[in-house]
Amino acid sequence: MSSATSGSSTVRVRVKRVSNYITGKSLGVGTFGDVRLATHLITGERVALKVLDKSRIQCEDDFKRIVREIQVLKLLDHSNIVRLLEVIDTPRHIYLVTEYVDNGELFNYVVQKQKLSEEEACKYFHQIVSALSYCHSRKVCHRDMKLENVLLDSAYNIKLIDFGLSNILMTDEAKFKTACGSPSYASPEMLSGKKYHGPSIDVWAIGIILFAMICGHLPFDHDNTETLYKKIISGVFHIPAHVSPEAADLISKILVVNPEKRISLDEIMKHPWYVQCYTGPEEPNPELKMSKVVDFRIIYTMVTKISDWSATKIIRSLNNNRHNQMTATYFLLCERDAQVNGYKWNFEEQRKYAEALNFELEEDGRLTRKADPETKPEGGATADAVENIEDSHSDPNLENILTIQREDTQSDRPLTDLTSEQGHGPGRSKLK
Repeated sequence: MSSATSGSSTVRVRVKRVSNYITGKSLGVGTFGDVRLATHLITGERVALKVLDKSRIQCEDDFKRIVREIQVLKLLDHSNIVRLLEVIDTPRHIYLVTEYVDNGELFNYVVQKQKLSEEEACKYFHQIVSALSYCHSRKVCHRDMKLENVLLDSAYNIKLIDFGLSNILMTDEAKFKTACGSPSYASPEMLSGKKYHGPSIDVWAIGIILFAMICGHLPFDHDNTETLYKKIISGVFHIPAHVSPEAADLISKILVVNPEKRISLDEIMKHPWYVQCYTGPEEPNPELKMSKVVDFRIIYTMVTKISDWSATKIIRSLNNNRHNQMTATYFLLCERDAQVNGYKWNFEEQRKYAEALNFELEEDGRLTRKADPETKPEGGATADAVENIEDSHSDPNLENILTIQREDTQSDRPLTDLTSEQGHGPGRSKLK
């Protein structure tokens, strides 16, 4: 292991290659492994690499939890939810590659500022509600909503993370019985041992988040877990005097012990504080959400720079909601282009790039090949038929969601050991 000195300290970071990624410092530790910062070798973009150590998967329930997290992340496509880029399976590990969110947890941000203004809190609350409403529309319940699972990106917009405890509602009336999540955010019905409605406990948890953002502390808090649970089940809490009447009214309607009387997400979005407090976009930077429209400029760059990839294979992977090295590269390039250049999709420009790849793009989104079936079109695109690019966004059958892409990877073989300064920052503080 090599070493170098930065200031007065020397920190050694073990670096490995995992498929098209070079791993770096640890970002956190989970049940089945850690999360590492990594660099995508093709684009140079940073990503988060969740390492799942197969030796730690001790039982069928552990395996089901991992499968469910992958299933859920493959279902979701929202600008305020972390994007799954690629799934890599090796003999000893499963790697989940997601976009890297670089401004840390909302928890640390609130601790640093002590509390947020209602205007700023409402901005983040809008984004949380938008993401959660989208999850529920896809029959996904998060079940671990908390400040620590809300990250801030470079533009200080939020990204929901950690769907390891999430579950899928098979029917609108389905209820769960497993108690999970963080004690301080747990709903009274869950703590009482009752079967609970997933969306309702998510609503309770974001009420805790809203209270914490505005007040700078948790509504229910105690060092003794049993005492904490009793306080939550009682539903008695105090709202500080500085909180506006409108915000206090919304909080009091969310943090209701009886889930049948608790306000719903739809009702939250109609509440005066929610409507009047923040007038920004419901989904920030919607142009970053690129999966709905294929960008042929990006595909042209990919097939001309990487000879093994064809336009047809890339488009088919996007259409079929695959999470492989091609789609990972595509989305990383799309996001960088949107952030750096502010690119917005233009049909005439896209049509020219499609033609350069020997495809004809119609205004209705249909794509047809122009090349002779026996020839390989310019830029590496093959002459195989390509399906309608709009067909990929129907709901897939749940049993077909999990398709782990097996890559030819040297993931378990360290390349070298590098030294760098790890920016862990100050120790974790408690909201008080």
